[in-house]
Amino acid sequence: MLVQLQKITKNYGSVPLFEEVNLQINKGEKIGLIGTNGSGKSTILKIITGLEAIDSGVVSCQKNIRIGYLAQISEVYEQQVKTYLLETFTLLNSIQNQLTHLEELMTDPTCDLDKILVRYGQKQEEFQQAGGYEMENKLEMITNGLMITHLLAKKLSELSGGEQTIVSLARILLQENELVLLDEPTNHLDAKRITWLEGYLTHEKTAYLIVSHDRLFLDHTVDKIVELESGRLEKYKGNYSAYKRQKEEQLEKLRKDFTEQQKEIKKIKLTIRRFRQWGYEGDNEKFFKKAKELEKRLEKIQKIPKPKDESAKLGKKFKEADRSGKEVLQFKAVSKNYAAQGLFDQIDFSLFWKEHSAIIGENGVGKSTLLKLALKLESADSGEIKQGTNLHIGYLPQVIHYEQPNQTVLTSFSQSCSLPERESRQALANYSFYSEDVMKQVRFLSGSEKIRLELAKLMHNEVNFLLLDEPTNHLDIETREEIEEILEAFEGTLLVVSHDRYFLQKMFDTFLIVDQFKVTKKTGAYLEILVKN
Repeated sequence: MLVQLQKITKNYGSVPLFEEVNLQINKGEKIGLIGTNGSGKSTILKIITGLEAIDSGVVSCQKNIRIGYLAQISEVYEQQVKTYLLETFTLLNSIQNQLTHLEELMTDPTCDLDKILVRYGQKQEEFQQAGGYEMENKLEMITNGLMITHLLAKKLSELSGGEQTIVSLARILLQENELVLLDEPTNHLDAKRITWLEGYLTHEKTAYLIVSHDRLFLDHTVDKIVELESGRLEKYKGNYSAYKRQKEEQLEKLRKDFTEQQKEIKKIKLTIRRFRQWGYEGDNEKFFKKAKELEKRLEKIQKIPKPKDESAKLGKKFKEADRSGKEVLQFKAVSKNYAAQGLFDQIDFSLFWKEHSAIIGENGVGKSTLLKLALKLESADSGEIKQGTNLHIGYLPQVIHYEQPNQTVLTSFSQSCSLPERESRQALANYSFYSEDVMKQVRFLSGSEKIRLELAKLMHNEVNFLLLDEPTNHLDIETREEIEEILEAFEGTLLVVSHDRYFLQKMFDTFLIVDQFKVTKKTGAYLEILVKN
């Protein structure tokens, strides 16, 4: 046992986040921690590291355990990246400094060279025995795998937020930890980096507790899922796909058991009423006693909780418009430059009615720009972009800005959809905006809430060509799967930019691959196309 949480309760103010949760992490275990946004997943990690206090319960750790922790937001330092990565190796760094000092002494013509060479040889031997050369090899392997070798000479403060997070991840992987806690480790990683990380974690013997909304990543890296739901932890054997099967089986059983129990309760209540009626009609105490016995029996029944109402999901269909023309979008010899640097060079492709296509490629190749060109929000430098006939376009940008940030959710939705307040409130409730939520100003919405609001607007307007830029960003797994159900039922043409590999694998068989200033249209399963490219 590395870490054990026993009957942990954590409150925020007077509101319980979770109550009496238990979790044990054993040597070498690979565990995925999932749950809705705000359920307390990151708090669990902070409790294990001691960064968060608990209200009751016991946290037990193996003596002298070394724990690595990757937070969602990394701290910024002024150090050089390479120094930051290697500074945890205190013994090796000390020996390395001594070797450097001896090398400087050798350049002095008055030095006792033989004596220094003997000392230098001893220190080299110490460095080798302490794993110094393996450390350099490991540094090279990890920085190559995460593609940050070009950042080693830079200062951390010079890096973007995403680069800082990747460097923090590299540092944790370099350390000799018995347990590693990773909070959304695939944020800021492209497909190649994620694939490398999956392979690395799979072959490492270190224990991992991973919080992630990346379902394919969980499929490839963990052998146990722990779900934090309604303040309780439930454990499932296997990866994410195995968890989904078990969860559905549990829910199906719960539905059946709940239905059967409700029938039994209804039957008992009906019998109680009959006994009481017969008691009054015949003035017979015997019937009242039988009614009392049944009431006591009813009180002792351990009620099965009502299963989650599937109709409470986002799952409403788009209010679709009439169909468009057969050819929805056409790019002919389109070129686009930014700051005299080429982005697209003479690209050609077409999209057709009812095609569901995804734009994929490395970071910075112009995927979002391609969407904006299709929408005519940006102009091409040369070539022709033609939109088809009878298009009713819906667009969800990656970064959502509001021109009237002081508007409430209710006003923003009502104006967009031309609906009266009552109908707007009913519609917003389907997207988890209840009573006081609809009066929140849009400037205070989280990333997840903004996406839910904008999707609600799109679904209540007639759309037959839908363009979405990273629609699953900021969303928990449950909401992602609800959105997938909505999009699967969408009858129009769909064009999406996404890094969510599970979403891409599940939803699309047509891809626009952006690479080397070109766009290539291919059909097939996402993972197969990824391997070929």
